[in-house]
Amino acid sequence: MITYPYLKTGATIGVTAPSSGVPSPLHEVLKLACSRMEQRGFRTICGDTAWTQNKAKSAPAPIRAAEFNAMMNDSEINIIIPPWGGELLLERLEHIDFEDIKNKWVLGYSDTSGLLLAITLKTGSATAHGANFVDLRGEIMDETTAMWQSVLSTNKGESVQQH
Repeated sequence: MITYPYLKTGATIGVTAPSSGVPSPLHEVLKLACSRMEQRGFRTICGDTAWTQNKAKSAPAPIRAAEFNAMMNDSEINIIIPPWGGELLLERLEHIDFEDIKNKWVLGYSDTSGLLLAITLKTGSATAHGANFVDLRGEIMDETTAMWQSVLSTNKGESVQQH
């Protein structure tokens, strides 16, 4: 049976890079995303991997996995959203501690989709295919992008209508 986490108002977002991190010349993009989300009432915690990029990944697989595992087990963090996708998430899946992770939303797309599938299949916890963190940096979001919060904040037995 699939369980559905609930995204509460004022939630804390953990930003970790399971694949690609943000290279130094683009740090302002990540800072803007943090600022916008805080203006919307969220708190953000960016892990070290969000700020690093070496060749095609943010850090070696065990480091990326350890940061993700820590955020999944941190009761202060309510949702995890990677900065963006990438290409090498697959190499860190073997380092994820699926048995001990808490039931919370993980949102993203691109390379993150492999992580979403693994979490749902191994834990029974729903995940969300949608915007990555830097996609949420705009002052205004289009209707489709903006739905992520409504969908993830829907209580059991309630529904959301999308077009």
